[in-house]
Amino acid sequence: MALTITAVRSEAEFAQFLDLPWGIYAQSPLWTPPIKSQERELLTPGEHPFWESARRELFLAARDGRLVGRIAAIVDEKYNAYAGETCGGFGFFECEDDGEAAHALLDVARDWLAGQGMTFMRGPLNPSTNYTCGLLVDGFELAPTIMMPWNPPYYPVLLESWHLRKEQDLFAYLLERSRFNPPEWLHDEVARLKAEAHFTCRTSSKATLTEDIRDMLALYKVSWADNWGFSPLSDGEAEQHVKELKSVLDPEFFVLFYHNGEPAAGMVALPDMAPLLRRLNGKLGLSALWHWWRARAEIRGGYRTILFGIREEFRLMGLPLLLLDFMLEKARLRPDFQWVEGSWVLEDNVAINDLLEDFSGRLTKRYRIYRREIEA
Repeated sequence: MALTITAVRSEAEFAQFLDLPWGIYAQSPLWTPPIKSQERELLTPGEHPFWESARRELFLAARDGRLVGRIAAIVDEKYNAYAGETCGGFGFFECEDDGEAAHALLDVARDWLAGQGMTFMRGPLNPSTNYTCGLLVDGFELAPTIMMPWNPPYYPVLLESWHLRKEQDLFAYLLERSRFNPPEWLHDEVARLKAEAHFTCRTSSKATLTEDIRDMLALYKVSWADNWGFSPLSDGEAEQHVKELKSVLDPEFFVLFYHNGEPAAGMVALPDMAPLLRRLNGKLGLSALWHWWRARAEIRGGYRTILFGIREEFRLMGLPLLLLDFMLEKARLRPDFQWVEGSWVLEDNVAINDLLEDFSGRLTKRYRIYRREIEA
C-alpha cells in the first residue's frame, strides 16, 4: 500500500492532525485524551505564547488515503539561546505499529529541522519540557496521571529502530498512604529542622492564589536553571500557566516556604484529573459536570506533584525534607487521599530520587527523551 507524507496546510488537515490520536488509541483504555480545544490552542501560532519565539511544521502520514501517523518538528529559539544549542525538537508523535510510516515521519521532521539550521533532534517534546514530554518506556500497565503521557509498548521500538537513542530518562515515583512508613531517622531529622525554625511556611488560598503561582514559577525558574533540558518560560507562557493552574489547583496542596520573608521553596500537587479527562474524551460541554460527579472519588484520591523548586542556597538546610513532610501531613488530613505521584524527576537528580525513596516512594514509571544527531 502506498505511503504518503504531507505537510499540514489547510484547516481540514489541521483538524485531521488533532483527531488522529483517537484512531490510534481506540482500544487503549489507559490513554488520557487531551481537551481538543486546548490542544488546538497549544499548537496554533498566534494563539499560544510558546510560538512567540518558536516555529513548527506539522506532518501527516497516510496509506492509500487512510491516516496512520503524525509528527511535529519544532524549533524553540528561546531554549536554544538559553542553552547555547541548535536543538530541533520533535513531538506530538503518534503512529500505528508501522515502522515504515514512523521512519518516514521522523525523516521528514529531520529534513525540515536540518533546513532550519538545527544540528540534532530531541524528543518527544510537546512542545517543550515545560509541557507534556517524554515517551513511556516502563509502566505500560499503569494509568498516567494528569499531564503525563501514555503510549503503546511498540512506540519505543519505532523510535529506536530509527536510531534514536536515550538522552535522559524521567522518573515517576508513587507514594501511597497504605505504604507510607519512613524510617525513624527521617522523623528525627524533620523534628530537628522544625525546632530550628529557619523557615516559615503557608499553603495558598483563593485570595493569594494568582500571586502565589507567579512566585512558584519564579522559584521554578531559578531553582531549575542549571538542570538538564530546562527551558525558561516567557512572560506570556508564565501567565498562560497561571490561568491554567488556577482552574484545577487545590490551594491546600500548594505550599510555599519563606526565609526572612522571601520565597525559598515551593511545591504544587494537582488533583489527578486524568480519570475525568478519560470520561470527557476530548470535549468540554454540558456533560462535563456529570462526568466530574462520576469521577470525583478517583480525582480526590490521587494527586500529582507537578512543581517542586528550592533556591540553591537553601538546599542543604533541609528544605526538601520539610517540603515533602508538610505535603504528606496535609494529605493525611484528607480521609479520601490515597496516593501522590512525584513526576517527573530527572534520572540524574540523585538527591531528590533518594529523598522520595526515603519517604517510601516507589519508582513505577519511566519516560524517555531521545536524541539523534542531524548529519550535515
